[in-house]
Amino acid sequence: MKLIFKTASAFLLLAWTSIALNAQASSSDESWELVKKQAQTEKKLIFVDLYFTGCAPCAQMDKEVFPDPKVAAVLSADFVTFKSDILKEEIGKKLCMKYGVTGFPTFLFMNADGKVIDIAGGFQNVEQFTALLQNAKETAKKGIFKKYSPEIQEKDYPDFYKQAYLDGKRNVPFDVIDAYLKSKDITEEVPFVIVTGLRVGKQYDDQFLLKSKKLMEDYGRWNVTSHVFTILQRKKREYEKKNDLKGFTELVNGSKELYTPEEFAKYSGILLKDFGVEKVVVKPNTPQK
Repeated sequence: MKLIFKTASAFLLLAWTSIALNAQASSSDESWELVKKQAQTEKKLIFVDLYFTGCAPCAQMDKEVFPDPKVAAVLSADFVTFKSDILKEEIGKKLCMKYGVTGFPTFLFMNADGKVIDIAGGFQNVEQFTALLQNAKETAKKGIFKKYSPEIQEKDYPDFYKQAYLDGKRNVPFDVIDAYLKSKDITEEVPFVIVTGLRVGKQYDDQFLLKSKKLMEDYGRWNVTSHVFTILQRKKREYEKKNDLKGFTELVNGSKELYTPEEFAKYSGILLKDFGVEKVVVKPNTPQK
């Protein structure tokens, strides 16, 4: 099979490299609009890769997954590809703001009108990524899209949130965020991305857990499951203070339906490991007994 694909693989690797370099060289608001127009003209979907230079899993995707003949063939045939370095390019920052992105790489799958089909992230091997592409194609054919609005409208976001993503001022005081959110419904798009994008805690954790299944249907698994894991890490400290392993185990198990069996085994193992064990922090240069 490797011999059969040898020539095709070389061609597709060159094609992918060319696409990636062109996107990196011209990743701007204008180029983003051109990508959508190209997708409309060619009747293709859009694949967006949000990454940054120095991100290990991002580099691993570039090296091991995107050049693979199976992956490259599907991307070439059915998608217009757009890559953006989120630390260097304004459109990358705006897309991160729009979707409350916190981990990298993050992948956006859209139709030509900018409607979101799915969002995923982290390293995906060839089989996993191919499955994501196929699922995006099938879901788009059914006309099923997430709740996100198709356009980036900066005026829709409060200043503190725009500054967090566009200016890197992410240390927003909770009372500032709370003053905005307390009159909002976190199932709506902007409050949702503020909560997930800024990892908002305190009283919003319980609301988020309660509505997590609905939020996942509306905005996708990636942002919701990532934030639920963050919430459960915070909750662990609360339950440890009460020495309530049973209660915490029940809370963790309550999120099981949000994850695949493999994911739940991994994350529950992390959460339940060393419950109640005192964490000893050794200061540098402290003499050891």
